[in-house]
Amino acid sequence: VWQDWGRADYLYRISQSDGVYAGPARRRLSAPGIKFLVGAPAFFILMGQLDDIGRGNYRLLHVVEYVALRAPGKIVDFMPLAVLLGTILSLGSLASNSEIVAMQAAGLSVLQLLRAALQAAVMLALLSFLLADWVVPISETSAREIRSSAINATQALSAKKGLWVKDKNQVLYIKELLPNGVARSVEIYQLDERGRLVSTLAAQSAIPTSEQWLLKQVKQSIIGDQTVRTFDYDEMIYSGNISHQLLKALMIEPRQMSSSDLYAYLVFLDENNLDSSAATLTFWQKIAAPFTVLVMCVLGVPFVLGSQRQNNTGSRIMLGILLGLTYVVAERLMIQLGSWIDINPFINAISPGLLFLAMAIYLLFKKQPHGLRGKGEPG
Repeated sequence: VWQDWGRADYLYRISQSDGVYAGPARRRLSAPGIKFLVGAPAFFILMGQLDDIGRGNYRLLHVVEYVALRAPGKIVDFMPLAVLLGTILSLGSLASNSEIVAMQAAGLSVLQLLRAALQAAVMLALLSFLLADWVVPISETSAREIRSSAINATQALSAKKGLWVKDKNQVLYIKELLPNGVARSVEIYQLDERGRLVSTLAAQSAIPTSEQWLLKQVKQSIIGDQTVRTFDYDEMIYSGNISHQLLKALMIEPRQMSSSDLYAYLVFLDENNLDSSAATLTFWQKIAAPFTVLVMCVLGVPFVLGSQRQNNTGSRIMLGILLGLTYVVAERLMIQLGSWIDINPFINAISPGLLFLAMAIYLLFKKQPHGLRGKGEPG
């Protein structure tokens, strides 16, 4: 008993410090979550690519590159579930050894325990936001290029500003490819059998229609042996060998854009009187994503309070997965319902997190009916 009390007092004291190794909750929260973050995304991406090995020039090396480039995006997707599992497993291991009970007896309040867990969750939420805003837009585009180029046996290069695609005797340059399929600032270069340039098309925009392109504000140049003839058109139908499927595969989705690029896309939609509701909702979901990570941390705490000695690791993992799936299903239902009844996109994006935060706070008070503060903690 005295050994347990001394250990609890030590854990309580380091929980109050601000050092690197401070706090059992802070110290242990990241380990299970990081293992899950690294392993689960890579496994699911790899399983989805095995059937495509051998298509075109797609080989195992391409799969390895594809998995590595897609991993940051999947890490962002799995982050809330990973934090939830990390909270339940790390605090659950303390509860199994009665360490949480001993720490509470030594004066550690539920709020202090929650604060220690949230300090680790804040770092993971920040990591998730930085990955989503800086890494994912680049890595997702590169992954699509590698896979599409190998399978379709075409050459594709996404420059820092623009997209280059080569297919047989045509070269297409698109300065900006929007999520709705519209291409802006398009240039098409036609080559002959010996690789010489014979004609060019420059259009302000290109709209996909079936298997063709509707070019707007077009300037065409026909290059002869001695002369270059130039023609201007308001519109032109273009039928080329470059497939829409390839461009769609290379196109980044709104949820994979950076916040600044997505905001610029919203401005473009509004200026052109186009529907921006879906993109606006995606923008606010990106902004609310770190908040969701913190909510998952808070949600995991009530389920490790009280008697946990009889619960093993397997039951805790199952509990975490069930809670995570419940959140995912509820979030999708609420967002879909909000879109149907035309709720403000910001409220629609943040409402699932607020609902589960309220549920977590309710469960915390239910577990601790006498309050969340310790006896010696000021009100």
